[in-house]
Amino acid sequence: MLENPAGRTIGGIRKALERHSRRATASGLQAVLADRIDFLNPVHWDALAANASFFMSRAYRALLETYSPDGMHPRYALVYRDGEPIVALAAQVLEVSGNQLQSLPDSRVRKKALQSFKARLLVCGNLVSSGFHGLAFAADVDADMLWHAVAEALFRIRRADRLCGKIDYVLIKDLDQVRSEQARPLRQFSYRPLQTEPEMAMPIRPGWKCFDDYLADLNTSYRGKARKIIKQVAEAGYRVERNADATRHDAELNALYREVEQRASTRLSALPPGYFGALASLAGSARFRCTLIRDDNAIVAFMTTIKDGDRALGYYVGIDYEVNARVTLYLRLLQCLIDDAIELECVELSFGRTAMEPKASLGAIAQSSHVWLRHRIPVVNALVREVFTRVQPGEAPQRRPFKET
Repeated sequence: MLENPAGRTIGGIRKALERHSRRATASGLQAVLADRIDFLNPVHWDALAANASFFMSRAYRALLETYSPDGMHPRYALVYRDGEPIVALAAQVLEVSGNQLQSLPDSRVRKKALQSFKARLLVCGNLVSSGFHGLAFAADVDADMLWHAVAEALFRIRRADRLCGKIDYVLIKDLDQVRSEQARPLRQFSYRPLQTEPEMAMPIRPGWKCFDDYLADLNTSYRGKARKIIKQVAEAGYRVERNADATRHDAELNALYREVEQRASTRLSALPPGYFGALASLAGSARFRCTLIRDDNAIVAFMTTIKDGDRALGYYVGIDYEVNARVTLYLRLLQCLIDDAIELECVELSFGRTAMEPKASLGAIAQSSHVWLRHRIPVVNALVREVFTRVQPGEAPQRRPFKET
């Protein structure tokens, strides 16, 4: 039997009213909001963040406050149930304008629209890292309560921020498939998931004790390509320096990073000088690696790696594009990430997003990723959908670089 269109419309209105009622009803949760991490109860924050990402640690949040991109303002919340902390939330407020998005390829009409585009965003997560780096949860609380707490904390931050300006969009980034399923209660608060470019990640096999072990597991064709990349960089007169001192080379790293950042299609936040050196000092050798490609005159490329739990994250790259046009610097850096992940004794390596083809050829597999977005009205604007997804994610390449077992 066909559904009555009028009944469907009435049902949709009823659900919308129910969602509005839920949003407008106090949950009984308590919250503390802050503009700096040091204003919050350190014992409560640490208890929640202990098993979460390194990027949720108070030391890292304080570092990011010191070396914050221009126009990015931190916001924090601790949410309590009956006096017990259940959610730690780290967010940033950022104003985005069209000149940060103009390199997006499209029609003249759309580019003109971008030039006049302006919005204030509240982003739960970390705008200068890729991953689930903005939330920490108590272990013994059900998902419905936790995500209700997240939605309420973000609502309170948005309302409290009105003195600084209207926040147009609230965004929660970056949720993998499992977390995105757990976050379904956010729909009751008018959040909607948007699929983004997938994360490219590769398991680190237990038998790999060095990069040569990885090479040995590649089939003949891919092993030959990998060795060719190593040889080409060396024959061009460049050497790889692993475990380099990022503090010493911070100015050069920042200059190379900005070459990459200026070419990015979406440029929401640029890291200032000093950030890489400070991060290296904070994370230490047990958690941080910096790899340089250089000759006797200059550094022409770098890559940093962060150990986050049992995962290694490829964290920012810088390249001299003039050199990269004739020497495979980027591919050589990706190889060095594998070396770092093995050395740091990680079980998985995240190569990050974009450039899926070369990462798949190294053994990476695409893992789906989502952001959850809510407009204050709430309507999901099609233009802003494209700001964060840029293009609808295509099918990720699948390669079989390893020997059949």
